[in-house]
Amino acid sequence: MFITSHDTPAIARHLRLIWSCLDMSREDMKSCLSQLPTGSSLLVADEDIEWLRQQAPRHNLLRRTDAGVERLRPDGSLAETMALYLHCLPSQIADHPARSVVALDIVLRENTEEAWEDAETLIHEGLPTQIAASALIGTPQEIAQRLNDYRKLGIFDVILMAPCARAPYRAVCETLMPLLRQQSVPLDGHARIAGISNGPFEWHGAAL
Repeated sequence: MFITSHDTPAIARHLRLIWSCLDMSREDMKSCLSQLPTGSSLLVADEDIEWLRQQAPRHNLLRRTDAGVERLRPDGSLAETMALYLHCLPSQIADHPARSVVALDIVLRENTEEAWEDAETLIHEGLPTQIAASALIGTPQEIAQRLNDYRKLGIFDVILMAPCARAPYRAVCETLMPLLRQQSVPLDGHARIAGISNGPFEWHGAAL
């Protein structure tokens, strides 16, 4: 059973991206932070929360628990709990709670052929079938279209699980996010309660 706090925002109408920092070394996390804009959202391990608060105080932090994924306020208190769908296609998600998040790998390239070649290489190197089958693979336009399928289901939070060594941090910010912004509509006014911005460009609630 997934319980969402009563003081959390109404469902956002735009897609919000979260980068996974689970199982990363501190050096990898520093590399991640150096490529992401202020206000980005990170899924982190409990032991890294305080360190990241010091390194990037204006980033949004989330953590994974047995109940799903918890979004934390700047003071560390719980803002909301979301049900987690790990490496699932839209067709595999049914009757999900109102606040849900899907976690997906991503292989983003400038052309389709290159993206799929890279994905095939990753599979050959051991990327599990379930992860590959649901991964976001293709150009920014193709991935934006894939993500919109989740948005149509009512899932507006997406965790990108690519490891630091190949995570397309800058490409997502520079090419994918502008496309997702075109799909967005304004947030409900109650979103301000939990500190979620309704500015012109959102990255999991932080205006860029």
